[in-house]
Amino acid sequence: MRDTTEVNGQIFIQGETIDLCVPNMEYEQIDQWYKWFNDPNTTRYLVNHGIYPNTRGRQEIFCKTLDESEDRLALLIRPKRQDHIVGTVSLSAIDYKQRQCDLALVIGAHLSDVDSMFFALESKCRMTEHAFELLGVERINTYQVTDLAKWQNWQRRLGYHIEGVLRNKIRKGRKVYDVMVASCLVEDYLKLKEERAGTLWPGKEKMFKLLKDVPSENSINNILELLRRQRE
Repeated sequence: MRDTTEVNGQIFIQGETIDLCVPNMEYEQIDQWYKWFNDPNTTRYLVNHGIYPNTRGRQEIFCKTLDESEDRLALLIRPKRQDHIVGTVSLSAIDYKQRQCDLALVIGAHLSDVDSMFFALESKCRMTEHAFELLGVERINTYQVTDLAKWQNWQRRLGYHIEGVLRNKIRKGRKVYDVMVASCLVEDYLKLKEERAGTLWPGKEKMFKLLKDVPSENSINNILELLRRQRE
């Protein structure tokens, strides 16, 4: 039986509920990866996916470009004690002069694990930590459609704050979506790190409590309500 580390990638960043692994050209890994982008639920808000079929060959080409890229870091999300990958998290548009980058995350597998609610959150947390500590950026940008306002609200616990909404920013077929712009600044990161004994990820038990305490009324809802009224 083959070592799952060989198949699903060497661990690059270790976590509590997940590990972030290096993409490779192993058949089993590519076979899992490319299929996510043929799933309409996964690609619903992804502008460049779900329009044409994704193939193993296309995924292999993309994987090869990662080795040559100087402004992109993409890792695969593997749950602890599991032999499969469930998603990908990436830093792109890495700009060392401006000291900033973009962060994106896709969960492609259908999850039933007891810890699955933490996979995306911890992946984003670990990649955020890597960007500030190892890449030396001072700002991380993220973008989500307004349909994902609840997810954006949870990310406040990782230091990401809403900055505004771009109206009719992306189009997928006949549907047009507003996009929320959020960022985490190095001072936001350092503040949370100090409050959490030197680490951004507080542990899944504490994170669960933090999420329960996120207020339902927030600036995101206020901005969306203001936009709704302006359009009336």
